[in-house]
Amino acid sequence: MHGADTHNHEGILIHKSRVYDMLAGPFVRRSDTPILNVAEVSAGDSVLDIGTGPGYLARAAALRVGPTGRGVGLDASAEMIARATDRAARDGSGATFVHAGAQEMPFEDGEFDAVVSRLAMHHLPGDIKGLAITEVARVLKPGGRMVLADLASSTTAGMLHDLVSHKPDSSGDKANELTALAATAGLVDVTTGRVGWLMYVKARKPGQ
Repeated sequence: MHGADTHNHEGILIHKSRVYDMLAGPFVRRSDTPILNVAEVSAGDSVLDIGTGPGYLARAAALRVGPTGRGVGLDASAEMIARATDRAARDGSGATFVHAGAQEMPFEDGEFDAVVSRLAMHHLPGDIKGLAITEVARVLKPGGRMVLADLASSTTAGMLHDLVSHKPDSSGDKANELTALAATAGLVDVTTGRVGWLMYVKARKPGQ
């Protein structure tokens, strides 16, 4: 998810991993901590980052949850997963990375305390987006939290996506769409908010 190839994953894939990392990375990483705060990530949690790109958020999650927790990044771009894995090894991070589409995650039911995503949902067509959020609900533990953070304005979209040479999905109200899809997937306590230049939708899986 994180140039522009639909291949088997039916969404925009970013193949220019080095360009994205160098140009967008310093800007994007500023939201690591705010997103993890919204997701209430703490020591010992298992956290999944979907559309992880070069793995910034997954590495930040792995650092926060510590040795008793788990930080996992998933992306449909093999190039991004390779770069994320290399960066984690160089940084001594405990984060791990999986090459797969968000609409068909290779995880068991109820594996994760939190699922987060940043700048990934707008890469997915509406039907695939719905499947991805249904998968999020499946892999969350009862009471687990989902936080999907994405572009809050078309101005920001133009600025950021010019860096990686592809066009964002600018159709519709992203927050309303994601809120509706979360409810359809059976998630509850759906709220929206902002973390800097990003909007987010937060929800919880029913249960303890």
